[in-house]
Amino acid sequence: MKQYNPNTKYGRKKLREQAAQNYANMSPEEREKHDSMGCLITILIIAVVVFFILAAGGSASEITKWFTR
Repeated sequence: MKQYNPNTKYGRKKLREQAAQNYANMSPEEREKHDSMGCLITILIIAVVVFFILAAGGSASEITKWFTR
């Protein structure tokens, strides 16, 4: 498999095509595992954001004050 430069428009297009082809060639079990990892990552990101909101005190003014420090 050829390595394309992700910093060019052509390279990004080819990498997207390769990813779509790889996903299409996966077995149903592999697809399920791949999709569930995306779900877990999303839940993890949401948990981190909620943690930061709670750690900042929960109010918008305290959150912005916390982020500007």
